[in-house]
Amino acid sequence: MWKIYSNRREAGVAAAAAASAILRAAIERDGTASIVFAAAPSQNEFLEALRADTSLGWRRVTAFHLDEYAGLAASHSASFRRFLRERLLDHVPIAAFHELAGEAADLEAEAHRYQRLLREQPPVLAALGIGENGHLAFIDPGECDFHDPLDVRIVNLDEVCRGQQVHDGCFARREDVPKRALSLTIPFFLRTPHAVVTVVGSAKAGAVRDAIEGPVSTNCPASILRQHPGAAIFLDPDSAAQLAHA
Repeated sequence: MWKIYSNRREAGVAAAAAASAILRAAIERDGTASIVFAAAPSQNEFLEALRADTSLGWRRVTAFHLDEYAGLAASHSASFRRFLRERLLDHVPIAAFHELAGEAADLEAEAHRYQRLLREQPPVLAALGIGENGHLAFIDPGECDFHDPLDVRIVNLDEVCRGQQVHDGCFARREDVPKRALSLTIPFFLRTPHAVVTVVGSAKAGAVRDAIEGPVSTNCPASILRQHPGAAIFLDPDSAAQLAHA
């Protein structure tokens, strides 16, 4: 399911309402709920609206995040942990936030540790974006495996992805962007019951077109969302500009 909203704020507010409803239903059913968050400027309006939702029982919510740059401490200005804390998690009484430590000395061990946590508290919802190259999390086309046996792994970031981090204002120069990261994988997202996908801005228009109207292919990792029965994509006019059937 995908829908175009009149502007990026309306898309973010609608995505937040959908996410909140999923979390409330899980809390009512199970007593707790886990969610995994994307961290990028495209998520700003979504996170702002979710932060303002006082109806959500945050004390019963556990949070994870999708990815983190290799070698970056949580205090770094580009850290995704810092991004999520500043925009949401430091402002709501959340039960727990499990952080993916990109600065870990042993990245393989850190990936295994995080995978264990995810399996102990499997998220009911993945709050996702789509990258300029069609990536989900940091699973770029060259790293994409729709049948990956791992839930979390070390990945190499391609040049389009690293360029996006400069466009997003996370780094001043492409040379400053780390070349590796830790990332959740595509099979993990497919197993998560719900996905709320917020995609805004003209830089994402080609990726949105390929994801929604192109073939389901590892050349556009986000195209696999068409095979996710619980995925909903929230677009603004700019991100939807290249859709033939908008």
